[in-house]
Amino acid sequence: MKIKLLTITIISCIFFSCGNGEQKKNIKGNVSNKKISINHPKLEELKTEASRLRAGGSIKTVELIDRKATITYVSNFTDYKEINPQSSLTESELKAYWESGDAIEKALIDGSVRIMRKLDFIDEVNIILPYEEKMYKISVNKSELEKFIGTDFKSITDNWNKTFSDPYVYNKKGREAFFKKFGAVK
Repeated sequence: MKIKLLTITIISCIFFSCGNGEQKKNIKGNVSNKKISINHPKLEELKTEASRLRAGGSIKTVELIDRKATITYVSNFTDYKEINPQSSLTESELKAYWESGDAIEKALIDGSVRIMRKLDFIDEVNIILPYEEKMYKISVNKSELEKFIGTDFKSITDNWNKTFSDPYVYNKKGREAFFKKFGAVK
């Protein structure tokens, strides 16, 4: 058990780019709306926050159109190594991370709301995570989130653990209900 926990900790540290600021510079930004330029400060803020999400080192693209963010993770290990050539993470470690403890749903649920919490200029977040021939997606906007949780967004952010993180990220039933409402697997 201790070896398994140590392995997961090491994988997480490598995968989350512990102490590796270089990795954050390699996130690519794609913007298809001319209202936001590729070097727009708000897009740069979004890229920074996206890099801090779970498995942020494996985010391939970050887009900002008006008040909507779209974050896409890499689709395979080759893509991961392309944006992180310095990483010592192996393909099996990457696979083990996504297969441990509902990591995909946790990353999508936590990441989508966390971006809106951190960046007040974002009202909607879409996250796409391709894995093992499936496409995991989540789309959350503030008004639908407020209806689902039953409180305003300020209360959600002010009482983060009690109103969101504990009941919807770390609680299995809450996580399943949240993903059923906002997520999809294709």
